[in-house]
Amino acid sequence: MERFIALSGPLRNASHAVRRGVRAFSRSLRPGLILWVLGAAFSPSLALASASPDSGQMTPAQRQYEAAIDAIERGELRQFRRLKAKLRDYPLYPYLDYRDFTRNLSEKSPTSVTNFIQRYTTMPFANSLRADYLTLLANRKDWATLVAFQPDVPRGERYQCQYYYAHSQAGNRALARSGAKSLYLSGQSVDSACDPLFDYLSEQKQLTGDLILRRMLLTFEGRNRSLMHYLQDQLPNTHQAVGKQVIDLYDKPEQVADFSKRSKVTPFNQKLTRLAFERLARKDEAQAIRHFRRTVEGQHYDKGERQAIADYLIGQLMNDDEPALAGWRDRMLRQSDDDGLLERRFRLALVEGDWHVLNQWLSLLSDEAKQSLKWRYWQARIQLELGDSHAANQAFETLLGERNFYSVAAALHLEKPIHIPSRTAVLKEAGLMPVNDVLARVDELIALDKIYAAKREWYYVLQRASDEQIALLAAYANKQHWYHLAVQATIAGKMWDHLSLRFPLAHQWWFEFFSRERGVDKTTLMALSRQESAFFTRAVSHVGARGLMQLMPRTARETSRRLGFDYQGPASLSDPGVNIRLGSGYLKMMLDRFDSNRVLAFAAYNAGPHRVSRWLARSKGHMDAIAFIESIPFYETRHYVQNVLMFDIYYRQLLGEPVQFLRAHELAQRY
Repeated sequence: MERFIALSGPLRNASHAVRRGVRAFSRSLRPGLILWVLGAAFSPSLALASASPDSGQMTPAQRQYEAAIDAIERGELRQFRRLKAKLRDYPLYPYLDYRDFTRNLSEKSPTSVTNFIQRYTTMPFANSLRADYLTLLANRKDWATLVAFQPDVPRGERYQCQYYYAHSQAGNRALARSGAKSLYLSGQSVDSACDPLFDYLSEQKQLTGDLILRRMLLTFEGRNRSLMHYLQDQLPNTHQAVGKQVIDLYDKPEQVADFSKRSKVTPFNQKLTRLAFERLARKDEAQAIRHFRRTVEGQHYDKGERQAIADYLIGQLMNDDEPALAGWRDRMLRQSDDDGLLERRFRLALVEGDWHVLNQWLSLLSDEAKQSLKWRYWQARIQLELGDSHAANQAFETLLGERNFYSVAAALHLEKPIHIPSRTAVLKEAGLMPVNDVLARVDELIALDKIYAAKREWYYVLQRASDEQIALLAAYANKQHWYHLAVQATIAGKMWDHLSLRFPLAHQWWFEFFSRERGVDKTTLMALSRQESAFFTRAVSHVGARGLMQLMPRTARETSRRLGFDYQGPASLSDPGVNIRLGSGYLKMMLDRFDSNRVLAFAAYNAGPHRVSRWLARSKGHMDAIAFIESIPFYETRHYVQNVLMFDIYYRQLLGEPVQFLRAHELAQRY
């Protein structure tokens, strides 16, 4: 019998962003082919593990393909080519051709490589091949061939350095010098492949003291002290004193006002002063306030620059309760036009529960910001709380009928039913004929458990597809139960109203089973899984959270212990049954800890239960549910809670269940 005990300790990391590109050079050569993964659903970098399928379940062609791959990896070329010849009509034949072609890439001519790339220009490996061949030419120091082979500036630091150095050796010195300077001006360490290019810059007498000092400012901004010292050693004697001053201000930013007053007003000194003041603001807000006036007066900043400097310090003071510091912050913020800072201050006022003060801060927002659904909702709430219910209800009426958290909140105030507009994409497979080869490859790659390669193919086809084709691809993927690929297509095509494709009915058996086991609504489990991973069973975040419900291995292990479940380690979290079992168990623990309040449980699932407890202690019961969600200081967690609540509504509507936003006890609770 599984038992639920509230977990102690921060068992989850708050960051769940998931993204992955192809290879570094695939991203760098063609900006249009950058493969950001499911950005609207979850934010993080993907790591994908592949396991070999059972050979007994494979078709003859699939077994021959796998045998061919094994043969070339063992160096058995006769066997490989015999199998390859039999697979000419097999969808994955291009991958065999690629393996064959790149086996002796050093022996290939630029023309043959170019021709091969052109033959397979829509294949994901085309950019990888170009990258590999450029590296090969650079290692050979065959600069003339590199320039001819790569006519355009590549993206990516390493390849740009090779490209510009090749031009320096081929005689195009002006281009090489310009490119070298742009690459040199970085606040962080640069790829070692750039060393020959920077040596060339020095030989050309272009690595001047002024250029080095400009980079020192960038390293100051990038907080890279060791690189700053390295650059100081490169300075000529004529610039050593300035370089020393840069480092002194980095180490002792409290000297910034004196430096500002005594130094000549120049763009360099203005930039250095501002950076030093920002460093002081991070180090000691009270001291920064004392030095603010002398600092901005010394370098004769104009009004806009002074406010920008003040805004930086305001941001550092946003959670400071000390009256003198908070007073300075608020006085200066009233002169600011930074909507982001004003929004943060509005959230602080929500915690205080003073609606007159909230009205003052909202009034300072830009006209553009005030037109958003969010701020129209809060303007109506302020009218309601200050006693003008007629005006408030009229304003709430204008928000209804939108696919938006604040529209649903307005319907809640008006006690009106919630209905989310939805569209359906009709699958006309004839429209997919131009990409049938891609679909066939994706199908085979998934069958062979080569998920990473399948996802690359999918993202490449989405980059080339029209909006109409993307809608068809989304519908096709959903029909094939490629749920995470269907979601990705809806994001690529901005198909926000296609709820049935954006929110697939995936893994229904498991969600139904553990819904009954936990006493948690199925739609709630599905909504949370959709937010966490878009139903990608092998999703692995950059911090190691895994699977449908993005469990950290430590959380999974501890939850398993509490449930009495035999946990088989992180790899088992790719199994939907295991992941949903443990994820639903952990969510149930959060619900038990916070009295079945989903608002608090969702926030705890994302940011950790101890943070939620601190937020509740801070607010002291001043807020209702909507205000509490708005007051959450973490952008990710705030939008996470809003999303999961909305996704629950979408799933209820899709399944024909009564649509519900917040439950009676969640509405009644004071936060």
